[in-house]
Amino acid sequence: MPEYSIALSPGVPAGMAEEFAKRVYYAASEIHGFTLVHGLGGEVREVEISTAVDVDPAEIGRKLNLVVGRDVLPQGGVEDNPAVWQSMAMPRASRVEFGDLERHGLVTRMGDGAYAAAGALATLLYRIDHRVRALAVEGFGAVDNWYPALIPTTALHRAGYFDSFPQFLMTVGRFHSDADVYQGFATEFEAAEDKSSFMDSRTEHIGYCLSPTVCYHSYHQLAGSRVPDGGAVLTATGKIFRFESRYHLTLERLWDFTMREVVFFGSRKWVTDLRQNLVTAVCSLVDDLRLAGHVEIANDPFFTNGADAKRAMVQRALRMKYELQMPVVDGRTISVGSFNLHGTKFGEAFDITTAGGSPAYSGCVGIGLERIAYAFLCRHGVDPADWPEI
Repeated sequence: MPEYSIALSPGVPAGMAEEFAKRVYYAASEIHGFTLVHGLGGEVREVEISTAVDVDPAEIGRKLNLVVGRDVLPQGGVEDNPAVWQSMAMPRASRVEFGDLERHGLVTRMGDGAYAAAGALATLLYRIDHRVRALAVEGFGAVDNWYPALIPTTALHRAGYFDSFPQFLMTVGRFHSDADVYQGFATEFEAAEDKSSFMDSRTEHIGYCLSPTVCYHSYHQLAGSRVPDGGAVLTATGKIFRFESRYHLTLERLWDFTMREVVFFGSRKWVTDLRQNLVTAVCSLVDDLRLAGHVEIANDPFFTNGADAKRAMVQRALRMKYELQMPVVDGRTISVGSFNLHGTKFGEAFDITTAGGSPAYSGCVGIGLERIAYAFLCRHGVDPADWPEI
């Protein structure tokens, strides 16, 4: 496997190395592995990469340095993540390793970034979802919804997804309507050396993407509508699809996962107050389940242009995004949920208005079911007899 040393100019400060590492695989698809090389003071001056085939290191270097200058260094003014809530339970060493889940038959790897859940884990996923749904419906009057896995590509464009997170998008295609194409696929697929190119040459986009989050369905659903005086609250569980490249890891980072969301629309004050009330309610549930965790100020992983760093700083300065972090294995923490304010971004984009006719403010809360279930197992183990009541 070819290896190259790519110089970074300017270098990446030590405190921003993780932010850069999150973007390396997205910079160039040829990169199959990488190591950050730190100089004096911890600054990242080089990236050692490995590739499956020979590449032009100058071109790879151009792309990596583009990411450094456009997406990473402008975030230099972003402060560390201050906590705004801490659970009653304190972090401790995990009771399980991920391999324990496999040995107990609770998970089966189905492919890159995809796992099947069985037995006690499947039951746990259902129970946690039931608790969060009850919190939303009984506590905040949320209306149940059931959304498809497919979402129109035009709806994602309208929502601004292409400008913010193109690296995650997974599109949907179909075979060309042609008898020869069908026959050729049936007889030639197995022998094709490059199956990706083989598929690309015979398929076309059909106007849908796999849903990258639940709440975009709600905006699309309410497009052109007026929310009532008292605001509107919706909730749904859905399958979510995000291309995590080679960053996929156990149940912590999946290409295909499940999320329960609560989405709400109304006046600025009503939406802001409801977000805080939902933070309080979810944190109470965390304590009830005797889980360790904390809520911190955060920002989204924008990835397209130089304005993204400013958007990230605005999110943090205005506290528009909180994340619920929980410990798992090896001292790592993962974000199992987020609490978001959008301003009137989606109200304007989808012509969703308040009773007075002005663009509606919106917010959403999302809980990643596989992630919180994994954190639960790390805390309480795989034997349901050791679990708190769910």
